[in-house]
Amino acid sequence: MIFTVFLIGFIVTIIGATPPGASNLAVIKTTVQENIYQSLKISYGSGIGEVLLAFTAFSSGMVVQEFFAMHIWLQFLIAGVLGTAGIYFVKTKQVEKRNSRKYSSKYLTGFALSVINPPVLIYWVIVFSVLRSSFSLGLESSTLGFILFFIGVFLGKVTTLYGYGKLGTRIQKKKPNTSSSSLNRMIGVVLISLSLIQTAKLLLF
Repeated sequence: MIFTVFLIGFIVTIIGATPPGASNLAVIKTTVQENIYQSLKISYGSGIGEVLLAFTAFSSGMVVQEFFAMHIWLQFLIAGVLGTAGIYFVKTKQVEKRNSRKYSSKYLTGFALSVINPPVLIYWVIVFSVLRSSFSLGLESSTLGFILFFIGVFLGKVTTLYGYGKLGTRIQKKKPNTSSSSLNRMIGVVLISLSLIQTAKLLLF
């Protein structure tokens, strides 16, 4: 049963993390421009962010759901921020590399990209709602089960992003001259798409 708890955390995280998002594309970009070892730093930071979101949904899921339902303007604001960030990436031109490791932390970048993602928080609210109604995991009563579940969440996120890192390695081998501009456009298009999807959902439903 204990291993099952870990496995459920691992699998549901992979399901939620597989669709392309900002973290996934940041991992690809870092792998192409630097190497997969640098992109793993983003993966670890993003894994910690995923655990934080999952824990927030676990501890106060209904509060989070009701808060977003009552503050529709906040959801539009989030969609606007995603769209603005997407436009920024699309318009960003390639710039000379300036030892970016000095000025930015890839762990922090991964953490931020993961945490500033309300749709993922809603995903975890739904996950825990389904798990509580369909399974008896006993996370509230078992400390070991609780820890193993969130270890599964962390490893599920890191594993998924590692897969995207390997994809970046393949891109690097097939197209070694892939520019920063094209990768920025790719990230921008995904962010704009997420913004449009979020806006459409709010307007239609």
